[in-house]
Amino acid sequence: MNSENENTQLNRSSNSSAGASQTNWKTIIDAASNSPTAGQSREGVARRYWPAIHAFVRKSGISHAEADDVTQAFICDVMLGRDLLARAAPERGRFRSLLLTSVRNFAIDELRRRKSPTRKPASGTIFSLDDDPRSGDQNADLNLDEPEHAFHAQWVTMMIDQAISVVREWAIVNSQEVQWDIFNRRILEPMRTGAEPISTETFMKQWSLTSPAQVANTLARMKRKFVAALMEQLGNFDDDPDMIHREVSTLLQALERKTR
Repeated sequence: MNSENENTQLNRSSNSSAGASQTNWKTIIDAASNSPTAGQSREGVARRYWPAIHAFVRKSGISHAEADDVTQAFICDVMLGRDLLARAAPERGRFRSLLLTSVRNFAIDELRRRKSPTRKPASGTIFSLDDDPRSGDQNADLNLDEPEHAFHAQWVTMMIDQAISVVREWAIVNSQEVQWDIFNRRILEPMRTGAEPISTETFMKQWSLTSPAQVANTLARMKRKFVAALMEQLGNFDDDPDMIHREVSTLLQALERKTR
């Protein structure tokens, strides 16, 4: 494949990824509006971010049996009911931190409520819900590192799934089913499910390829497309460049191991 065609395909992939991110923001903005489609958009937003929210709630100390109800309460009362979505905007690039802060405060308040319904300690002083959730003896038994890690892990999984959809759509539109099949069964499926990577020899036989280099070149090319799509997804929903870099670097290391 010559460099001109390669650049054209990379540009198409970038445009497809940008379109997907714009669609995601369009859904969030619509969900916060009074449009005729707002209800459908709110349902879509709830489904999309449920796993990350649930992961935080579950790891915060709330029992597995109650985590679903608490997650649903957060989505209904805070995410959709207190104009949280209205505070998000593409130009701010801060949706993940906004959502994380909100669910963290909600989980802390929920744990406080369950632990001390009267909210009145022995000193007789009422503890304010406006106090810093990371300070004070009231939160000494709550380690936020684990739930935040779970939240971020689910968030990255969501972004990976979106990037996969972008690359798969590009492959279908551009009649690149062979490239997609090689990348998917050699890289993505093993990464996501632990399945055994398909051998180069198997791909050569299935797709009538004449050289192992064709498989290697396909994997390198598709990896670039996938990483570009993932960077687009993360960059449109995050406000921490260092975090984006760490996450993509970790993924790149995993991809490098899979392509060897």
